[in-house]
Amino acid sequence: MFQGVFRYIFLILLLINASWLSAQKKSAAEKIWLKEYHDYQEYDGVYVVKKIAIPCRSYETYLTDANGRKLTPAMRDIGDFSENLAEFVPMELGPDQHGLHGFINKQGQVVIPPIYTSTDRFMNGKTWVIYPSGSHYGLSYIDLTGKEIYKIPIDYFKKDFLIKESRIDFLCNQDTREDVLWGTKFDYIILNFNFSPFIEKEIKASKFIYHFNYKGKYGIIDKNMILKVPVALDDIDPTYKFSGQGMERVQYGDKYGYISPFTGDIIVPFLYEDTRKPTAGLFWVKKNGKWGCIDKTGKVKIKFLYDEATGFTAEDRSAVAINGKFGHIDKSGKIRTPLKYDFASYYNHGISMVRIDDKYGYMDTTGHFITKIIYDEALPFDRVTTTAERLWLRFELSLDGKEKFVGFSYKLNAIFILIGVALFVWANNLLFQRMRRIRASRGTKKS
Repeated sequence: MFQGVFRYIFLILLLINASWLSAQKKSAAEKIWLKEYHDYQEYDGVYVVKKIAIPCRSYETYLTDANGRKLTPAMRDIGDFSENLAEFVPMELGPDQHGLHGFINKQGQVVIPPIYTSTDRFMNGKTWVIYPSGSHYGLSYIDLTGKEIYKIPIDYFKKDFLIKESRIDFLCNQDTREDVLWGTKFDYIILNFNFSPFIEKEIKASKFIYHFNYKGKYGIIDKNMILKVPVALDDIDPTYKFSGQGMERVQYGDKYGYISPFTGDIIVPFLYEDTRKPTAGLFWVKKNGKWGCIDKTGKVKIKFLYDEATGFTAEDRSAVAINGKFGHIDKSGKIRTPLKYDFASYYNHGISMVRIDDKYGYMDTTGHFITKIIYDEALPFDRVTTTAERLWLRFELSLDGKEKFVGFSYKLNAIFILIGVALFVWANNLLFQRMRRIRASRGTKKS
């Protein structure tokens, strides 16, 4: 019985020993074929291997199986595998004599053709790619099949990311470690902006978009880590001082446009010289020196005709001016008050203040005047009453135009004050002269 058990154990040991010897032979064989390469990296049974003839000048990279069989032709470089794809750069350079970048799988098959100037490993099913786009370099995000997820509208940023001002650098013998740079030797700007792990965590936790600043310029990225606006903006408006209606005003150079504060997408290109906070669903924007209105999609609703314009009020009126003459229009652009006044204020409480020949009066939305145009100074109806002055007298006006005397004109009060100061100075001077004469008289008597 014991002899049988002993034989059984001895057989198992022989099998284990044979397996170990086989593994040792295989390991030894691997080491032998790897010795012909200067660098290698193993990824789950496949190897990226590199031969270097002249450092930084002449080298070849292959993908091989576990036995050293080449799965790809010679390439300039193959990067790290991530999500089963690796970036690669073929031996053939592009028309600009720079490397072209694509992706292969672990079988050595080209999944995404080498058509890009620069890229990076895949993370969470996507990566960015940089490529020539007219006179600029553009940036897009692609998925694991090469399908474009998002494309930055690089044509909107005409002064930045120009190909002629770029510099392409890569690490020695590592063509996949390539980037497109702009700027001076010690101060580079990149199109594919990178973030620290801490900031990335903060971005992913944000509710909508994330604004960030780099050396005085702003960029926009969404919580999915997709850059929507490159680091090129000169101003943003996250506090909504000039924004609203689901659009955030942003500035590029001396022009303004609008982005979505929820997605970061550019809704309105950088076309406008000035803007006003939206009212009644319309944005007053200035183009070629004239004001017009757009809606929240960027569509022009009121033509660019006006030299001045105010926001629309509850009365559906905006005060506008052409060639120094003021009137009012409604949201459809229809003229509701003829543009014939030297000034017209916004409407409030149904009343607007107008001026003709340096005299002021008040009218309602029908054009009916609740007062005559007789006031030398006046203020709009910001409350249910306002003040106006005529003939050096100051009145409080009600919404029906009735006057209530409240005092003298501020100008008349100023005159009274000036007269009082003059009388005070004259009286003091008179007193001073009298005192001097008295002192002189006393001095004469003592002598």
